[in-house]
Amino acid sequence: MDISEVENELLKLQNDIQIKSMATGGSFWNLSEEKYPNISKCAIYLIAFFGSTYLCESTFSHMKHIKSKYQSTMSDEHLDACLRLAVTACSPNYTKLADNKQCQPSH
Repeated sequence: MDISEVENELLKLQNDIQIKSMATGGSFWNLSEEKYPNISKCAIYLIAFFGSTYLCESTFSHMKHIKSKYQSTMSDEHLDACLRLAVTACSPNYTKLADNKQCQPSH
């Protein structure tokens, strides 16, 4: 990314009447990628940065809670499994999982 190209895009952006009218409506971040490719790319990186930081902080918070609750009795594999359950948005189908297990194995 060339700094002079970014500066030129910023100058165009400052004088763009269409963008100024969109800024009052709250849809400023819908910049044209053809017209402002470098600024659009920076905006996407900036937005993605906060989402990834949130997930990282959330995972560390869950890990701290899990480790303090079970302390030294937990192996790394169990901690990994607990973290996956704590952070994921998916919920398992417990009925289907239970139906696939045999309660008392035959000898």
